[in-house]
Amino acid sequence: MAMNELPPRYRAAFKDADIRGRCPEEINATLAYRVGVALVSELGVTELLVARDMRVSSPELHVALVQGVRDMGGDVIDLGLVPTPVLYFAAGKLQAWGVMITASHNPAEYNGLKIVQPSAIPLTNASGMKQILQAVTKVAVPVVKQRGRVMRRSLTGAFLKHLEEAVPLPASIPLRVVAAAGNGMASVLLERWVKTMSGSVTMLNAELDGTFPSRGSNPMLAKNQRPIKEALKSGAYDLGIAFDGDGDRIAIFDGRGQMINSAVVGAAIVADMLREQSGAACIYTVFTSQVYEETIRAQGGKAKRARVGHAFIKEQMRKHDAVFGCEHSGHFYFRDNYYADSALLTLRHVLRSCLLHGGDLRAWLRPYMRYHQTEEVLVEVVDKKQTLTAVADHYREQGAQVEQFDGVTVTIDGVRLVIKASVTEDALKYVVEAKSKIEAVQQQRLLRALLVPFAA
Repeated sequence: MAMNELPPRYRAAFKDADIRGRCPEEINATLAYRVGVALVSELGVTELLVARDMRVSSPELHVALVQGVRDMGGDVIDLGLVPTPVLYFAAGKLQAWGVMITASHNPAEYNGLKIVQPSAIPLTNASGMKQILQAVTKVAVPVVKQRGRVMRRSLTGAFLKHLEEAVPLPASIPLRVVAAAGNGMASVLLERWVKTMSGSVTMLNAELDGTFPSRGSNPMLAKNQRPIKEALKSGAYDLGIAFDGDGDRIAIFDGRGQMINSAVVGAAIVADMLREQSGAACIYTVFTSQVYEETIRAQGGKAKRARVGHAFIKEQMRKHDAVFGCEHSGHFYFRDNYYADSALLTLRHVLRSCLLHGGDLRAWLRPYMRYHQTEEVLVEVVDKKQTLTAVADHYREQGAQVEQFDGVTVTIDGVRLVIKASVTEDALKYVVEAKSKIEAVQQQRLLRALLVPFAA
């Protein structure tokens, strides 16, 4: 295989905690091959778990990555076509390094490599990602005579059993559920799960297709929710669920088609968890609606803050031995799942708690619907740092309370605004939260106007 040229913008693909970018200008087979070489030569990996999603570019990246590992004498355990949470589970159960080939919720033209250490600990700049970046600049030359082996192994059944043991459910669930896989990896597990349940579950867009013909990969965006909202408006279902491309995010919808804020779902779950595990630590971020943090404290838990992003949340989960973590983007983290996120484990918690509260999803969640939070907005800017400083100074002059942690958090007239730098783009992203939608939208407009002079 001729793999000589790195992508012209390969450095842009290296983030704090993964490698991700557009194909082929930021990530290609050459880069994947050299990452495989570097894992063995620089980080001493002797056996690597490899899995991939259904994106059009994933097979080529898969072949190249495996070849790079093998050319350096490393062995590969090929998990095949599975959702990202299966790779996390395998890395924890087998105590092995792993790479998931996916771009998660990003559009079809993106792809990437999520690298985890044993126990499903994400590889970051602080733990080896910088070494890989330095290593890929060199032309990879195999230095061993004996190539590594490839062993194919399925852990999908073991993963589903792990979920069943973690959150037992009755054989028959008296709820009508519509599940939108969005042509993504969640359908691999959903179809097996549906066969074990006697309740009514309808699948939407279950066919794997890396071009995402039914909707975009991110189910948290309103523009990508049309298929499931149309299904729910028929009145035939009690609740709906939607997943992202690699099956680690989940969005929950009530029977009327309204998406429930992830923090509301997280608050309801954590309230039940803390009744059984009083005093446990739980993780939140600046973007997570404040109802979640308030619920943790009200239930006697320890609310611990983390930077936005799965690697930083998992780091704090381990540091505090946290039982649960919730992120606004639809990621939910569990101590009993190697501190990793799992969409299907979240779904089982939602179904169990919903049933325990009479089977009415909205009635269970209503006590936590205290705030309106706007959809996350991304604004391209010339200078992220300068813009954040200007925003903080502006609101201080207005007499607002301003806190700087993972961006800028502003509290003004009872409204909470959070503005932070995007890790992957030259942009800022923000959300606004208030007791009413009118107040939230009004402050959102003012913030949008404030950012206009700084736009790229």
